[in-house]
Amino acid sequence: MNVVSVNIARVVEQTSEVKKPKVRTGIYKKPQSCRVQVGSLGLKGDLIFNRKYHGGRDQAVYAYSIEDYEFWGHSLKYPPEPGAFGENLTVSGIDFGSLCIGDIFILRDLQLQVTAPRIPCRILSSAIKHKNFAEKFNEANRPGAYFRVISEGTVGEGDEVKVKTYEDGERIKLTTFFRDKGNVLTKEALKKYLRSPIDTRSRKNFENQLRQFE
Repeated sequence: MNVVSVNIARVVEQTSEVKKPKVRTGIYKKPQSCRVQVGSLGLKGDLIFNRKYHGGRDQAVYAYSIEDYEFWGHSLKYPPEPGAFGENLTVSGIDFGSLCIGDIFILRDLQLQVTAPRIPCRILSSAIKHKNFAEKFNEANRPGAYFRVISEGTVGEGDEVKVKTYEDGERIKLTTFFRDKGNVLTKEALKKYLRSPIDTRSRKNFENQLRQFE
């Protein structure tokens, strides 16, 4: 298991390939040849434009697997290159379908904790130049993972990645979280999520839903 590519956006670009109007975005990330510093808010030099929905301490790093890219290569009829989905880290040898909230990626001098799946939007569809890609992304349930930084450090191409299993509570698969974010959840399910180390945006949403039961 290792890092295939470290990707950042140094320029905020505009996109409107499949939908109007144009919007500014930092989704177009390019591989870096040198090691990149990673702090609590993400990779140094990586530009994030819409901070209402992206970035922050609980979504500081986004990772996607080369194996999932291989799946999309067959579906899209062309092989997406690392960084195409706007991920900071493209990794290999890790089954994201088995990852759970709270699992930890341990790298050479960096530790990241899984907090949430990526929810697709029209920006991703525009970046891929496929009008209905967000729907396809949802159907495939291959969301990749957002992370919080629990130990700052650096990351570079070729770094080994080890996965430490979350053992401080119930294990919730990333793919289950991805599916549930679009569903109406029971009181018990909401409480289960709120006991786990999920991202702040999801936590606020689930807390609001739980109040409806009061």
